[in-house]
Amino acid sequence: MFKRTTYQEGSLKLEERRRGPNVWVYRWWETDATGKRVYRKHQVGDLDQHPSESAVRSALDALRLTINTQSQRNRVSRMTVQSLWQHYEKEELPSKEFSTQDAYVQYATKWILPRWGSLPLQKIKTVDVERWLRAATVADGTKAKLKCLMSALFSHAVRWEFTASNPISSRIPVGTGGKRGPSLCVRVSAKRRRTPTVLAPEQLRLGLAKLKFRDELLVFLDGALGIRRGELGALRWQECDFENNVFHIQHSYYWRRGGLLKSTKTEASAKPIPMHPALKQALLEWRAQSRHREPDHFVFPSRLYRGQRALDLAAVLKRKIPPVFEKLGVSGVGWHTFRHTVGTLLAEMGEHQLTIRDYLRHSNLSVTNKYLQAGSATKRKAQEKLVEAILPVQLRLATTTEAVAPLLHPK
Repeated sequence: MFKRTTYQEGSLKLEERRRGPNVWVYRWWETDATGKRVYRKHQVGDLDQHPSESAVRSALDALRLTINTQSQRNRVSRMTVQSLWQHYEKEELPSKEFSTQDAYVQYATKWILPRWGSLPLQKIKTVDVERWLRAATVADGTKAKLKCLMSALFSHAVRWEFTASNPISSRIPVGTGGKRGPSLCVRVSAKRRRTPTVLAPEQLRLGLAKLKFRDELLVFLDGALGIRRGELGALRWQECDFENNVFHIQHSYYWRRGGLLKSTKTEASAKPIPMHPALKQALLEWRAQSRHREPDHFVFPSRLYRGQRALDLAAVLKRKIPPVFEKLGVSGVGWHTFRHTVGTLLAEMGEHQLTIRDYLRHSNLSVTNKYLQAGSATKRKAQEKLVEAILPVQLRLATTTEAVAPLLHPK
């Protein structure tokens, strides 16, 4: 399927006829749409029209170009999505992060290939993919990721000249120019099913008081730093600079494939984070209790692997943390909840957006804005200021009279 494309010259022969001048006959092999090799021939002209072989070959230039273009088109038209995925898996996927590789393989094998794998690339239509995604019983975020993966596959096909256009992002052939926009691609919403949970300071304080020391320290660190789960798992003692009171977040931990340390998500994610004295004291107390205190040891190591792997934070979350907050009336608490909480609390404290962006170590403000929410108390205070600013005089007097009336005329 992926053999090097060869240019076919064909064969030219002068054949005799019973009547009239001899005829130049051109022959070549061609592969039809079913994949069968067929021997073709074409009469170019007689000896009177083309008296020499060089004259005939000059007349055949356009035909040879058409033959080879059609042969290439037939070869590509037989390529299926399954074959394209195998090529993508070999050529493109190894350059991705391990987490991206595993996610792409899961999405492809579970969703894309069972539905589209046997179809040729030319039969993948924009509207068909859009209807399939809309009917899928998965979250909108998953639908958006499936769309992105299919678009990546077809972009790979365009780059390798297996097809001329990407039906997922645009039906406009590459190189022809023209406007590209949402109306020309698969339209799928990535809207969240529910708003991310954000904890109030009182809820976080009460939850911490009900956890054991290790779990309390995990939540305390995440609630104070707002770091990602992988960064919390990858934290080692050498990244805790107790002399300068700074955290140097250099890695993120990937629990699959036997546990791997990988680079942080972005360049901004590697920026240092200040260490509060309370965090320093709690970490030093934890280090005094831990059996793994060397600089290259994990701050929260796995007991099963003698500190060589990070603690399974997904298991800790499932067994220890949500039950505590559910008793406080808060459901849906995850590790990323604390990251959203940090951004929202900093915003309610009046911190500038740039400060919040750098504290959460985002690459741009658009990502930071997705983490910020206004709490009920903050919105109520804002509404009070707004109403006071626009309240008409008549309503202001009426409101004052209603409030004072019970005091003047008690029942």
